[in-house]
Amino acid sequence: MPPSAPIDPRPSMRAQLAYTLRLFREIRGLSQDALAKELYTTRETIAAYETQRNAPDEAFCMKLDEFFGTKELFQGLWHHAQREHLHEWFEAYMAHEIESTEIRSFQPLYIPGLLQTEGYMRATAPKGPVEEDLIQQRLDRRDILTRAENRPHFFVVLDQGAILRRSRNGDVMREQLRHLLAVGELPQIHIQAVQLSDGLYRGLDGAMVVLTKADRRRVGYVEAQFGGRLIEDPVEVTRLGIRFDEIRCQALSEEGTRDLIQKTMETMQDDPLA
Repeated sequence: MPPSAPIDPRPSMRAQLAYTLRLFREIRGLSQDALAKELYTTRETIAAYETQRNAPDEAFCMKLDEFFGTKELFQGLWHHAQREHLHEWFEAYMAHEIESTEIRSFQPLYIPGLLQTEGYMRATAPKGPVEEDLIQQRLDRRDILTRAENRPHFFVVLDQGAILRRSRNGDVMREQLRHLLAVGELPQIHIQAVQLSDGLYRGLDGAMVVLTKADRRRVGYVEAQFGGRLIEDPVEVTRLGIRFDEIRCQALSEEGTRDLIQKTMETMQDDPLA
C-alpha cells in the first residue's frame, strides 16, 4: 500500500484532529485496518477521518481517548473543531454537499450558489481579476441538481431582498430571476421567499444550510465574514434545522414566490435604471 499523504495540522482544528489521529495510530504501530478492528469500525472510516473527507463525532472521539489513553485530548480537539470558522470552507463543505440527499438552504442576501447563473457569480465576485478556476468549480457544482441519479431534494428560502438586489448591469439580475423560475419547475427543487413586508424575523441572523446524507446523518453550515463554520454536532444541527423550519413557516408558498419573482422582473423591465 502506498504511503499516506502527509497531513499539515496548521490550517484548522479539523486538520489538527486528523493529524493527531494518524500520529497516535502510527506511534502504536497500527495500520488503518488494525485500528478499525480495535474500534469496531471500517478501514474506510479511519481513512476518511485522516484525509478530512469526514470528521469523527464526539462519541468516536471518546473511543479514541479511551483506546489511546489520552484522557480528553480527542474530545477537546473535536469540541474546538465544531466552533472554528474555516477560511477554506468551500472544499470542506463540498465534500458533504455532493453526498447529500436533501439540502435546506436559507439566504437573506444572495441567491444560493447552487441556483446562481454565471453572470450572477461574476457580478458578486470580489473586485480584481476573476478566478476563472473558481467560477468553473462553482458552475460544475450545480450539476448535483441535474445528475442522472440521486438528485438531492433542494428546499430554498430566500429573503425578498436577495431577489430585489440588482447588479450594475440589470440584465444580470433579470437572467438570474428567469433561471430561478426555470429551475423551480424541477420536481425536487422548492423555492420560497419571505417578503420584506413581513418585517423582522430570526433569519436575518445570517445564511444557513442543513445537509442530510443517505445514512440520515446531517451536517450544518453557517456563513460569516471571511469564512464559515461547519456544524456536525447533532444537537446543534437539530437546532439549525428547527430554525430553518421556523423561517420557512413565514415564507410565501412556492406559487406565491413565483408570482413575486415575476412581478420583480416586470418592475425591472419597466425601470430604465434596471
